[in-house]
Amino acid sequence: MNRRRFLKQTASVAALLSPLGLSTGCGSGGGSSSSSLVPAPNSPAPSGFSGEVLILGAGAAGMSAGHLLAQQGVPFRILEATAQPGGRMRHNTTFTDFPVSLGAEWLHVSRSELDRIVNDESVNVDIETRGYETSDSYGFFDGDLSLESLGSFGDLKFIASSWMDFFERFVLPNVSSQVTFNTPITRIDYSGDRPFAEDAAGNRWEADRIIVTVPLAVLQNGDVTFSPALPANRQSVIADALVWGGFKAFFEFSEAFYPTFLDFSDSDTNAGQRTYYDAGYGQSTNSNLLGLFAVGRQAEPYQARTGDAQRDYILAELDEVFDGVPSASYQRHLVQDWSAEPFARGAYLADVAGLSISRELAGSLNDRLYFAGEAYTQENDWGSVHNAARAARDAVSEILESA
Repeated sequence: MNRRRFLKQTASVAALLSPLGLSTGCGSGGGSSSSSLVPAPNSPAPSGFSGEVLILGAGAAGMSAGHLLAQQGVPFRILEATAQPGGRMRHNTTFTDFPVSLGAEWLHVSRSELDRIVNDESVNVDIETRGYETSDSYGFFDGDLSLESLGSFGDLKFIASSWMDFFERFVLPNVSSQVTFNTPITRIDYSGDRPFAEDAAGNRWEADRIIVTVPLAVLQNGDVTFSPALPANRQSVIADALVWGGFKAFFEFSEAFYPTFLDFSDSDTNAGQRTYYDAGYGQSTNSNLLGLFAVGRQAEPYQARTGDAQRDYILAELDEVFDGVPSASYQRHLVQDWSAEPFARGAYLADVAGLSISRELAGSLNDRLYFAGEAYTQENDWGSVHNAARAARDAVSEILESA
């Protein structure tokens, strides 16, 4: 499988830079249902479907599904477990003078994917992105620091923006009136003609179709039960799928002593990944912000510590590479531990997962229950915002064709 990889030109080291996911959505029946749709295959096929759709989760998949349903004039409601939309696309807009992506950060595919998500050719998607230069610096530390040029790397950075900002501007306005917050779902019953979901307060939410965008780790934890029980093969895949825990940190320094990327011997393994990177790359800022991205086993040493101990552990790691400069120039930092979030419980389906896992997870059940999200895709790729949005499109298209 040709997964997203950051490959050194020397082929000696690879560091995978996946975002820390997404998962949840917003809906609106009255938004812009008159919006024109771009030609197929970018738009769901016209349909006579006249039922109601319930979407569970207000992250990238949920918002995308609601957005497409609104464009088709299909009534829907989105239930979000937390107090805000976005799921694992969360960003911080107050730490410095540009949005800091606490979750999903990079665009791994062409910019045209943004237009595809908006699905309205009359809308100018004026989001700025920037690619990396082959001459950017790349560092590798294995007892000694070596520096060379970055080489070819296709991912794009959002400039003065973020994945969350993109959804807030171009998707959320079309669906926000239909989202209900602080409504975690504990049970889904899809046995009858009108499936329904029950929330933690005991409320019952009925619809003709239900789209589940709940993070895979939440299902693994048994936070949501199903009636009837999911098929045995689906249960087995859910139980056995490797979901990486996720951790991000951002350290501000008084000087920029670091390369564009810094990798270690364990930056890309079957157990997880980690890398340091210039979080302010391409931004119009005076802030020297170094990001730390870690998933899977490589995230655990950071997650095992909190507060000053966590800060000091990271600074000590950097001090070894940069001869004490990090501690001397440290100013402040912020962290995001996705494994500690009760309605995420991790980052995303591991990049080393088998090819059939996400497809098995994406399959609909009884023409009533559908799944969409970074782990529930029908392609040989997963774990990113664009995958979640594509999965939402697949689910909506299947619902429209089911009438």
